[in-house]
Amino acid sequence: MESLMERWYNAAGRRISVREYSHSLNKELFSELKDFAADISNGEARLVLLSKSNVLKPMLFRGGVSGTKCFAAVIAKKGSRYMGGYIGEAFVLECTAMGLGTCWLGASYKKSTVKQYINLSPEETLVCIIAVGEYNRSGSKSRKHKSLEQITCMSRDEFNELPTWQQDAVRCARIAPSAMNKQPWELEFENDNMFVVNISNNFGYGEVDCGIAMLHIELGAAHNGVCGDWELESGTPKFIPVNI
Repeated sequence: MESLMERWYNAAGRRISVREYSHSLNKELFSELKDFAADISNGEARLVLLSKSNVLKPMLFRGGVSGTKCFAAVIAKKGSRYMGGYIGEAFVLECTAMGLGTCWLGASYKKSTVKQYINLSPEETLVCIIAVGEYNRSGSKSRKHKSLEQITCMSRDEFNELPTWQQDAVRCARIAPSAMNKQPWELEFENDNMFVVNISNNFGYGEVDCGIAMLHIELGAAHNGVCGDWELESGTPKFIPVNI
């Protein structure tokens, strides 16, 4: 049976940002994803799946979505936006594996309205939301990404000298989504450890974007049988492999 990490690794290559949906989630899918969102939530960040018709509205400018009323609210404790991106992307990739479309939304939704439906503690903030629904796959396109050289600051020869698991981790991080597709991170290496360096605030979503990349790195490593833990050093996430 395919492991959960391998399921998400395979989904990462198929994930696209979907803004036009054919249907919202039916009751069965909504219930299944609501339970999944609760299961991957933790003490630093959580997801709340909602279905509200007054939050997602078509916009006159680029950035709106249409055709669904379902979304996951990404909530994180202050100082834990990395984890919001991390678990939010886990939700996105599980939806992708299920054949559903998703879209990270930072601004093109009614934030004040969402806050009416969720209970935030004083230590929490609404980071963003993730639209989800059924979609017509033939009408969606993927986006371009930075090159391997850009995100590692390495030459191709230097990159090829990395262990296979690190190469796959970088490739998986390269296709991670980010606000405005800016990919505001660079990857650095120290022996077997990998660092995700946040190089831009990216309209306030830089740490969320880095959290998304963190999960992709972990998936690329796991695809090669390498497991590890994340640590923060001076605010910079570090992936430390534990079984090589």
